Amino acid sequence: MFMSREPKVDRVKFQTDLEKYFRDSPNSPFLVFDGSLHLEEPENHGLYTDVSGIDTLVVKVGTSIIAHDEYQRTIYNMNCISEDLTRLREERGLNILLVTSGAIGLGRKARLRKDERIPEKEKDTPAQKRLDAIEGQFLLYELWRHHFFPQLVGESLVTHDDIRDPQKNAKLLRKYQKLLSEGRIPVINEDDKRSLEEIDILLKGERAFRDNDSLASLHAQFLKGTGYNPLLVILSNTDGIYTAESIRNGNYTPIRVVKNTLGLEEQVLLTKEEERALPKSTKGREGGGKSKIEAARDAASDGVYVVIANGQFCNHDAPYQERKRGSQRKYDVLDSILDGRVLGTRFLPRNYVARKMPR
Repeated sequence: MFMSREPKVDRVKFQTDLEKYFRDSPNSPFLVFDGSLHLEEPENHGLYTDVSGIDTLVVKVGTSIIAHDEYQRTIYNMNCISEDLTRLREERGLNILLVTSGAIGLGRKARLRKDERIPEKEKDTPAQKRLDAIEGQFLLYELWRHHFFPQLVGESLVTHDDIRDPQKNAKLLRKYQKLLSEGRIPVINEDDKRSLEEIDILLKGERAFRDNDSLASLHAQFLKGTGYNPLLVILSNTDGIYTAESIRNGNYTPIRVVKNTLGLEEQVLLTKEEERALPKSTKGREGGGKSKIEAARDAASDGVYVVIANGQFCNHDAPYQERKRGSQRKYDVLDSILDGRVLGTRFLPRNYVARKMPR
């Protein structure tokens, strides 16, 4: 049977009174962080949702969305995301860039299917994960190419140096401009084969990117610096960034708007001991983690509007739910972000001017 058990991830509730998942405005005061946490009245939410003027959407898709034990869930999520990004390009005239995780998860499964021996004590080492990524990069791109069809895509494998070096990033920009002018959607991942040398020689053993959150953030900043006006969306399996206190008490309350990230980690990150003590069913719900906060902070400080939101399409409208009233394909997270509905955590860009609300 398709997905016979409940997934152990966040579930954004379908609101039967609205016949949709996301409200146009909060039905109660919402959390805002501006150096400290405070509540603002529901009518203020619209002050912080203005993304008019954007011309480019950079979407990062996390491993939690596309690398599942149940292969049907991987297929369903990739299909939904491909359809939505294609439609947004056509209907809203946006440039679309997809930064994708999942190569490591897909590569590990492929290596195991080939009966490769991976010693238990080495399975989580950086060396083994790099081998997984190298194996999985081709598989990941081919999956995206299949699901996007007939929309055309173009693969882009990059290293830190491709963005850091002025000559190389000029070449990278020309590549993206060519793909976008041809109506293609760039599918972006770290080039682990080239990064091995870069890590060892150029970066003295440091990772080329912190992770794909950082890779997506760097792309948004790079595009902003070359004259584009991007919106960065980081899709994960959490409804934004939660307060640490709400994680401890099991309520999982998201911060809806971040105006200033200074001191944010103190409000949202658990200690290592607290993370280890979490029940298995709540692993991965720690509010998005340090990497997402750092990625959002870096982009917002460069003038990029950032949203961290739940991209788990299959938890809401998968075929196994068809008998549930109102569950069919209404989880429109990307449209809801663009239209200013209530979801995820919004990081306001530097010098953001709050929208004037009608009296």
